[in-house]
Amino acid sequence: MFWRQWNCELIKRYRLNREGIQLVVELVRDAITSPTNRNNSISLEIKCLATLRYLATGKMHLCNADDLGISEPSFIRFPLDNQQLHRIKANFMAIAGIPGVVSAIDGTHIKTIAPSKDEDVFINRKKVHSINTQIAVDATFNILDVVAKWPGSTHDSCILMGSGLRQLFERHHWLSLQDVLTPYLNPQPGAQLKYNIAHKNTRNLVERGCDHSDHCMRHSPQPVWAVI
Repeated sequence: MFWRQWNCELIKRYRLNREGIQLVVELVRDAITSPTNRNNSISLEIKCLATLRYLATGKMHLCNADDLGISEPSFIRFPLDNQQLHRIKANFMAIAGIPGVVSAIDGTHIKTIAPSKDEDVFINRKKVHSINTQIAVDATFNILDVVAKWPGSTHDSCILMGSGLRQLFERHHWLSLQDVLTPYLNPQPGAQLKYNIAHKNTRNLVERGCDHSDHCMRHSPQPVWAVI
């Protein structure tokens, strides 16, 4: 439908004409095309338009809901059915042999400008203003859950304790916090060391995903929360 709009309207909304948008779509096609149409996956064109709309306006949810008919739940939803969970577990186990893994979780700091009040709580351990964001991914880099409401001084464990993801897991009797897999601090040669290596290789997925998102947003914390 958007390809039929006049170029002036496209430029107003996306800062590119039709040919420019089509060029962007082709440039990123291989990188962001969904491998399947399961769960009504969002099309490549809509993903590109949503990104261009944000870059053009600095706004996210309202603009995309009005223009493209998508909202936050369209993008991120933790899988609940057994078939999806079985596939996720199998994909994780194929990485390093750890069974029963349904997601890899890590925290990343999204830099932001200093807020006008409560500035000190947004300063992280690197003395930078940030939002401490918890991200959970599956074995194919799909983001399954995001918590982006805590200032940079908040510890990762505090975010996990208060997250909806933890409540979801416990409500469905999948696990408690005691079941979260963490590495040995001082691994002994043998099984513990092998486990730590497997854990590192598996967890590397979410670390790489966080590296991609660890950038600076030139907004105060409240708009950054909304965008993330």
